[in-house]
Amino acid sequence: MHLPKYFSEDNPATLFGIMRENAFATIVTSDEEGLPVATSLPFLIKNENDNIVLQAHFAKSNPQWKQLENNKQVLVIFNGPHCYISPSWYKKPGVQTWDYVTVHAYGAAKVFDSIEQTAELLDELTAKYEKNQQIPWQSKGNYPANMLNAIVGFEIKVTQLQGKVKIGQNKSEEDLIGVINALQKSSSENDKAIATLIKDYLKSKD
Repeated sequence: MHLPKYFSEDNPATLFGIMRENAFATIVTSDEEGLPVATSLPFLIKNENDNIVLQAHFAKSNPQWKQLENNKQVLVIFNGPHCYISPSWYKKPGVQTWDYVTVHAYGAAKVFDSIEQTAELLDELTAKYEKNQQIPWQSKGNYPANMLNAIVGFEIKVTQLQGKVKIGQNKSEEDLIGVINALQKSSSENDKAIATLIKDYLKSKD
């Protein structure tokens, strides 16, 4: 991705946190003709001995899974909060822009060798997303064979991460305070999240 120095983020812990907080991500591969193909999936993001591993599953009816091992590298895009920034919020003249957080993860993909691995993946995904339910749904070890045979589990060993946190780091403190004040009045969770990131950025400069 295009990474101006102001907005580049390369702290591994920060990048890992962004991915885990925004784990519904888009995997991009190329077909036999070199055309890009994309699917959005919920991912598990794991740190195994300081190596990041991404796990997810396709519906077997989605032909993209067949491209995984034919592509030397695949791309997974994790998008965090984002919002429009109006130049009317600046103290000095400016132009409209968009603030956002994103991580691009590149790596080699491998389809799971066994149904047991896919079942374990489903158990982990279920546990992750059911934990905040008042009465968490339990399914461990109880997936019917026809369901497991209808999906394809896989993992990606990440070889490169690129992170971008664009929150006006090239703007003056005066301008950023104006942006924060405007975004905090919004009812949008994205707007509020970007406002918090900008406030944290200003505190880090003190």
